[in-house]
Amino acid sequence: MDQLARDYAGRAHFLFVYAREAHPDDFPAWPAHKSYEQKLAQARALRERFQSPRQFLIDSLDGDVHRQYSGRPNMSWVIDHTGRIAFKGGWTVADDLCAALEMTFDVREMKRAGQRLTPYFKEVMAFHQSDFVPHSKE
Repeated sequence: MDQLARDYAGRAHFLFVYAREAHPDDFPAWPAHKSYEQKLAQARALRERFQSPRQFLIDSLDGDVHRQYSGRPNMSWVIDHTGRIAFKGGWTVADDLCAALEMTFDVREMKRAGQRLTPYFKEVMAFHQSDFVPHSKE
């Protein structure tokens, strides 16, 4: 995501909503947040560690924004220049985001050129190979 933010600098804004630590049990140096101050400090450290060009938005300690926008991990959203959702992905995949951004830019230019466009909804199930194995309930 940081590289995408660099590649699209000047054409798109990249925001990172810091909701919670993804795997605090696996990474003791990054524990679950006990206070908002701790959450701010960990978000700052994360941004500095990766020299992220993205603007970080820090969710509430209870994750209000995260829950309002589906409550799922690794969500990606592309919001167009009018505030309309142009893309929503249940997993962050750079190729999907590049395609969505390019489509969003193309649509904006077509509208500016006076073309009449009718939006429609499309849903696609995609698969991503992953080594991640969720914790079992055993």
